Amino acid sequence: ICEEASQANDAELKKLENVSGSDLAGYDFVFIGSPLHSANLAAPVKEFLGRIQPGSGQKMAGFITHFAPAYPDQAMDGFTEPIKTACKENNIEYKGCFDCQGALTESLHEMVKKKQNFSDEQWEGMVKQMTGRPNEEDVAKAREFAREVLA
Repeated sequence: ICEEASQANDAELKKLENVSGSDLAGYDFVFIGSPLHSANLAAPVKEFLGRIQPGSGQKMAGFITHFAPAYPDQAMDGFTEPIKTACKENNIEYKGCFDCQGALTESLHEMVKKKQNFSDEQWEGMVKQMTGRPNEEDVAKAREFAREVLA
């Protein structure tokens, strides 16, 4: 998603482990992405958000992938709260968050199936639904989101 959204913009893509909280100072706009893990941003993303240094006129937007087809808006508000809080605490303008379904790493399938109490049939349906995600429609929506928040 980040690669596709960055194609029409002058962007530098970096893995989180290669960025320190102070590195953001040289950028006007930062996108930060995360999968959802147990209804939360991934732990490394949350840790990184806690290390961000105060900005001056910077903007930030998020993007999230999740194995479920969709979440209610109020749930997404909760998922994005760590990004909003980091922005507020560091004088960074929060511009929103894009989300879409992603394919769950296969090594996590059995654990998630058990945790969610899915029957074999229910899980089969979930796997079918998430296979191939993000798809072309998701990518187009990600590009549109990037265009809107960067405008």
